[in-house]
Amino acid sequence: MLSDGAVSVEVLPVDPAAGERCLRQIGATADSWLGAMAMHTGGVLVDNGWLRVYGGGCPQRRLPDLAAVNPDPEAAGHLLVGADVLGGRYVIRGRHPDTDESTVDNVVLPGEPGEICYLGPDTLRWEPLSWAYRDWLSLLVGGAIVDFYHDLRWPGWEAEVSAVPPDRLLSLYPPVYTKEGRAQIAGSEREAVGTDELYGLLDELTAERAKRA
Repeated sequence: MLSDGAVSVEVLPVDPAAGERCLRQIGATADSWLGAMAMHTGGVLVDNGWLRVYGGGCPQRRLPDLAAVNPDPEAAGHLLVGADVLGGRYVIRGRHPDTDESTVDNVVLPGEPGEICYLGPDTLRWEPLSWAYRDWLSLLVGGAIVDFYHDLRWPGWEAEVSAVPPDRLLSLYPPVYTKEGRAQIAGSEREAVGTDELYGLLDELTAERAKRA
């Protein structure tokens, strides 16, 4: 499936021992799509690296593994499985063991358990996509990523994004969550920043927006 993608797909190598360890840590089964990603890939870079799909980790390419980006998925009630270069994130919605809810930074995730939810860097809103993990991966690799991100791309983005390491993100100014930022993406200032820095900012703004809703 990955080799038949409609966009560029780079499957990163994984150390077998690291893949097995990651599989155990996230509690997936080896015969599931998620388990196969953990065991048999270091992760996948889709469409010139615009989308980073986490797997068993690839230190050589600076892509962390699923266990590293999900230190306590049971307590969190969700599993981070992928991210885009602008800081948007994809999680599998789960259930908190005490509340049956799934939250990110105190924001309750919509949708049903097992469903992929997406935080848009432009909307500051978690949205249910009505896709299971397998559907999500198949559709984006199959070309849906082009329409999904159409309004967030600029001329020449391919070369710029492919040069950003998988452990870094692009911060745009004006930000894409502002009207000005969305209107002038092509002319925005773009800087590679750490994932924690941009994730933290987007989570804070998303939580503030949810409180006002």
